[in-house]
Amino acid sequence: MKINPVLKQYITESFLKTSLRFPSRFNLPPTVLRVALEQMTRVFPQSKDVSIRKLRIAGIRAEEILPQPEMTQLIFHIHGGAFFLGSLNTHRALMTEMALRTQMQVLHIDYPLSPEQRFPDLGEAIYDVYQLLVEQGAQSKDIILSGDSCGANLALALALRLKEENPKLLPSGLILMSPFLDLTLTSESLRYNQKHDALLSIEALEAGINHYVPKGVDVSIPEISPIFGDLKGLPPTLVQVGSKEILLDDSTRFEEKAKAAGVDVEFKLYTGMWHNFQMFSAWFDEAKQALTDIAEFAHRLDKD
Repeated sequence: MKINPVLKQYITESFLKTSLRFPSRFNLPPTVLRVALEQMTRVFPQSKDVSIRKLRIAGIRAEEILPQPEMTQLIFHIHGGAFFLGSLNTHRALMTEMALRTQMQVLHIDYPLSPEQRFPDLGEAIYDVYQLLVEQGAQSKDIILSGDSCGANLALALALRLKEENPKLLPSGLILMSPFLDLTLTSESLRYNQKHDALLSIEALEAGINHYVPKGVDVSIPEISPIFGDLKGLPPTLVQVGSKEILLDDSTRFEEKAKAAGVDVEFKLYTGMWHNFQMFSAWFDEAKQALTDIAEFAHRLDKD
């Protein structure tokens, strides 16, 4: 039986607000919220048309997801979760779907979370994985760097670091899904979309910042809030965001600043969608379209 799309969205948003957004407004231990997220994401169906190989790179657990036996193109994905949530388990369904849609290898890493590890340790661990990939023979022109939410923050921060240290190591492109780029929390959408975002609360962002950033460290530095970095010279970038997201203006501000710096930016706004809506592609056409848009962007980079 088909459910009316409006009713389906209402039910989903109500469930998310009750099960995740509301509890995240309280000062709960990270372990409690991690368990809740792990349980919720178990309902996301994983594609069976891909193979998954577990591995360890630079001491970090990872999964290599392959839609076909041989390929050169690699999507290196950094999962979100406000720096203290998320795992290989929570994002595996999204990663298998991304691999299937793009027909590219996806590398998904289980980087250390806060508060067990803090800035700059998370970024250093991801940097070490990227460097080892290149040392082992991966061509930077064949790598697309991807991230959702705070993972997009870490992906952009890595790209900015590579640009300064060795531009030849820059990936062919960036995919920023519902990015969390400004830890000073000055985006206006934090206020006007506060009641509309079904998944993410300001309190969860504040908790993530407190877990991630040591006391006394300026959260406005580009290593922590990459929207304030020098964006000139970045590779082509796809930005995806939902119209109901409290982080909507992180994306619109990035698009404006990146285009002013001469970056090739493809900006996609999905009407009626909440934070990290791409994870719900099994049920919502907008999320399906987002994955189609990712595949088209990745294939354009491959042809280039």
